[in-house]
Amino acid sequence: MYVKTRNLTGDAPAGLRRREPRYVSSIAVGVTRYLRFGPAVARGMSLDVSRSGMSALVCGAPRVGETVVIAPRMKVESVEILATVRHSTNARSGFEFYPLSAVAENAIQDWLRELEQEEFLLVPGAWKYLEN
Repeated sequence: MYVKTRNLTGDAPAGLRRREPRYVSSIAVGVTRYLRFGPAVARGMSLDVSRSGMSALVCGAPRVGETVVIAPRMKVESVEILATVRHSTNARSGFEFYPLSAVAENAIQDWLRELEQEEFLLVPGAWKYLEN
């Protein structure tokens, strides 16, 4: 499901637009954190995804500014994405992807195309309302 930015809380300026569209997607993800005593993998569920980042529910929320490796459990092939934590609470964490490898870029583009196609099939007329 495409997530359109709305100003419901008043904390963001009206008319704020995201760089890329976000799509609701719930798949299992592994988040590897590199701590003093070594790498630790936390399990989680994605909430939404875009070409440049994603948000997820993660067991043991990472700290803001921390660099992590995200491994979404995709249908086709496994891929690892290097990201930095932009915001984190006990409820959800937001990640911004570092520049992606060609393999990761293709995997995310395929994932987004699949989500877009699923949404179009579920609600064919909704896209005309989301434009502009």
